[in-house]
Amino acid sequence: MSLLHVVSVPAPGKGVPLFVELPVHPDTAPYLVTSNKGMLWIDNSFSGGFVRSAVLRERWGDSVGHVTYEAVVRCIVQRGRELSWGNQFPATAVGLRGAREYLRSYDLVDCDLLTGKGVALGEGMECPWVPEGCAVLVPRDRSYLGIVGTLGDGAHTVMVHNPSRGMAVLGAW
Repeated sequence: MSLLHVVSVPAPGKGVPLFVELPVHPDTAPYLVTSNKGMLWIDNSFSGGFVRSAVLRERWGDSVGHVTYEAVVRCIVQRGRELSWGNQFPATAVGLRGAREYLRSYDLVDCDLLTGKGVALGEGMECPWVPEGCAVLVPRDRSYLGIVGTLGDGAHTVMVHNPSRGMAVLGAW
C-alpha cells in the first residue's frame, strides 16, 4: 500500500533534470522533499507557489518505495517531536482512537491504517515498509499528504505537504 499519491511528472526538456518545481499551496507547509543527500525540510514555498524537489536517478518500485516511505515517516516523526505536533500515539486501541481524533480535527475521516507486523489493532493493512509494532494512519486520498513523481528514464522525486495535519503515527518509530 502506498504512503503517497504516485503520479507521472513530465520532465522539462530532454534527459533527467536535477530537480523539478512542484506547485504547492502556502498553507500546506512545511514541505519534505527529496534532495541528493536524503530527505530535506523546506519551511516555505517560493513566491510563485512552488517548491523544488531533487530528481533521484532510481526507478520507483517496491524496494526504493519501501526505503523511501519509511524514511518519510521517520522524518515526520522527528519533526513532529521537535515542533510538538501531537501526531504520535502508542500502538494500542486507545492510541488508534487518539490518532483518528487527531486526523478528524483536520476534517480527515476517510483514512487508512497501514501497519507493520505484530500490530494487533483489529484492522489495517500490513505493509512491508512499516516497522514491526508500528502503524501509520493517513488519508485515503493520498494526494492530501503528498506525491511521488515518476519521470521517464527511471527517475523519481518525492514531495510531502501537510505533514503535521495529514499523518498520525503509532508505535516507536
